[in-house]
Amino acid sequence: MIELTTRQLRQIVLDSHGLTGSKPFGSGVSAVRRAITQLHYVQIDTISVVDRAHHHVLKTRIPDYTPAMLHQLQFVEKSIFEYWSHAAAYMDMRDYRFYLPIKNGYRHKRILEIQGYKDILSRIKSEGPLQSKDFEPAQGQSRNGWWDWKPAKIALEQLFLAGDLMISERKGFQKVYDLAERVLPAGIDTRLPTEAERGQFYIRGMLANLGVAKLADIAYSRAAVKRLSGFNIQSCIAQSLNEMVETGEVAVVHYQQQSYYCLSRALRQPGKSGRKRVIILSPFDNLVINRRRLRELFDFNYLLECYLPSAKRQFGYFTLPMLFGDTFIGRLDAKADRKSSNLCIHNIWLEAATVVSDRLVKQLALSLRRFQTELGCNSLTLKHVEDIQVKRSLKQILGNT
Repeated sequence: MIELTTRQLRQIVLDSHGLTGSKPFGSGVSAVRRAITQLHYVQIDTISVVDRAHHHVLKTRIPDYTPAMLHQLQFVEKSIFEYWSHAAAYMDMRDYRFYLPIKNGYRHKRILEIQGYKDILSRIKSEGPLQSKDFEPAQGQSRNGWWDWKPAKIALEQLFLAGDLMISERKGFQKVYDLAERVLPAGIDTRLPTEAERGQFYIRGMLANLGVAKLADIAYSRAAVKRLSGFNIQSCIAQSLNEMVETGEVAVVHYQQQSYYCLSRALRQPGKSGRKRVIILSPFDNLVINRRRLRELFDFNYLLECYLPSAKRQFGYFTLPMLFGDTFIGRLDAKADRKSSNLCIHNIWLEAATVVSDRLVKQLALSLRRFQTELGCNSLTLKHVEDIQVKRSLKQILGNT
C-alpha cells in the first residue's frame, strides 16, 4: 500500500497538469500539441472577460504561446481536432477514433431530425468550407436572440456532432465547417475501438492529465457516452482499471483514507523543480473544472459565479483561482478592456488560511504584470484588494496603478 502525503499527492497532480517548472512542455507549436495531448483535452468556451478559456489554459503552461500556434495545429498540420469531451474541446487527432462511437450515436439518434441536412452537405461539398453566416435564415424567420439559432446553424452543429462535418478552423471565434473526409489527415486511424480499448483510452488519458484520480474522476461528465453509444463507461473503466493494476501500468495509492489510481510511472518520476510562483488560472482549467475533486485534494471551495444572479454572487462575475506553489491562495476578479487596452483588477480575495509574506506579495505582483502582458494590455488598474496591507504593498511594487 502506497500512502501519499498532501505534498506528494499535489506534486503528482500539478506535474501531470503541467503547472510546475518554467517550460513543462517546451516552447513553440510542438509544445502546444504536447500540452493538449498531456491534458487529454483543452476546453473551448465563449466567455472572454479576460481571455478565451483555451488560450488562457495554454498560456499558463507555454510562455511563448500565441493563438496562431493553435491555428497551425488545427488548420495546417491537422494534428488536433475539435469535438465534445465534457464540453467543447481541442483534442489530439491521434485520439479521433475513440470519439467515433459517440458520433455514430448522434447520427443514429438525430440525423432524421435535421431539416435540410442534405442540402447543407451538398453546398459544403461543392462550395468548400462554410460558416453558419453563409446560410440565410428561412423565409419569414428572424433571429430573436443568440439562443434562437437559425435552422441552418442547428443543422450544422448536429452534422458536426454526428461526424459528417468537422471544424477545419476558426476565423475569429467563428467555426468553419467542412466535410470530415477533407479535414481528416491522410492515414488517420478510423477503426472503431473495442470496449476494452475505450476503457484503457479513458484511463490513460485522464490519469496522464489528473495525476491521481478516483473512478468517478476518470469518468467525469461522460453521461453522453452511455446515452449515445450504449457504453457503460464506469463499468468498463472499472474492469480495465483492475486489469491495468494487475499488469503494473496503474498503481493504487491512498490519501486520507481514500483510494486513488495513478499511472505507475508518475510515482517514479521526480517532481519538476521550479521557482514558486503565483499562477492565475482559468475557471475552465483542467485542474479546477471538477469542483468536488478540487475541494478534496486542495481544500479550495470554488464556484464560477457568472451563472448566478448578481445578488447571489459572493465574489464576482468571473473570478479566477490563484495558485501559489501547491496551494490555492485566493481568487481574482478582473476584466480586460480591449478598447482602452487596460487590465482592471476589480478585487482580490485571499483565503483565510493564506499566510501573507513579502515573497507572496512580490510573486502576486509579478503574476499580475505577467497576466497583463499575456492579455496584450498596456496598463493595469488595481481597484480593490480585501486585505488593505496587501493592496498597499502591491501598489508600491506595481507603481501608481
